[in-house]
Amino acid sequence: MKKVEKGEFGYLAYKKSRNMIKTIIAFAVVLVIFIIGFIIWKSKNNYLTMLAVVLVLPAAKFAVSYFVLIPHKNCDEELKSAIEERKGELNYDLVVSNKQKPVGIMAAVISDNQILAYTSAAKADKNLFETSVKEFLKNEKLTCAVLLYKDKDTYLEKVKNAAL
Repeated sequence: MKKVEKGEFGYLAYKKSRNMIKTIIAFAVVLVIFIIGFIIWKSKNNYLTMLAVVLVLPAAKFAVSYFVLIPHKNCDEELKSAIEERKGELNYDLVVSNKQKPVGIMAAVISDNQILAYTSAAKADKNLFETSVKEFLKNEKLTCAVLLYKDKDTYLEKVKNAAL
């Protein structure tokens, strides 16, 4: 599996598959340790059971990182090719977290004066995304316009006409 960096096309699919593999391996290790302890001592009251219980915590951490990414959709080839000709920094397959709820961003075009982001999630909170990103930028002493679009055609038109 070729490593995909954050913001590159295919990152979300890569991260989902990577986290799923980590989760499966972690829970398999826990199960194997528990079964070995049960086979050796013929009881679940042993040190290996205690070790298996402790190892559930990191396994659960891997599972949570996988389950957080599941509801977010990957950027498709059509959208990628439509915005690929734009100047500015292009980012794909992002999950932007904030204090309330993470927002999955399929594509973002970033320049010095604006961030144009697109999501296909109907339940994505536009206002929450825009204010949380602006707040983050303000903390870094940066300012720019932040816009989230839920309609693909409107987003592509805005990206096409934006002065980046």
